Amino acid sequence: MITEIMKVSWYSSITEHRFRIKKDLQENPSFKNYLHEVIFIAYADARKLAIKESKNAKLGVRKPDESEYPLDLPFTLEQLLDEDFYGDML
Repeated sequence: MITEIMKVSWYSSITEHRFRIKKDLQENPSFKNYLHEVIFIAYADARKLAIKESKNAKLGVRKPDESEYPLDLPFTLEQLLDEDFYGDML
């Protein structure tokens, strides 16, 4: 039950941020020139944050080992911006 509640929250958060990015790209087309570079930096930061947050997991949530988080971005830019793509979260 808790895992399903967390997934709904994750989906909402991912969708919201995708909409923000798409809006920013529409309003500032020149951002597209920097998107690949920024995504790799953001992924490295997000990986660190996910590792820290997973160490504090509670309520029966499995705590992944740090080695389970890929060092390299495992998704394409197109996947990241695709409204219906959620990796293997489904």
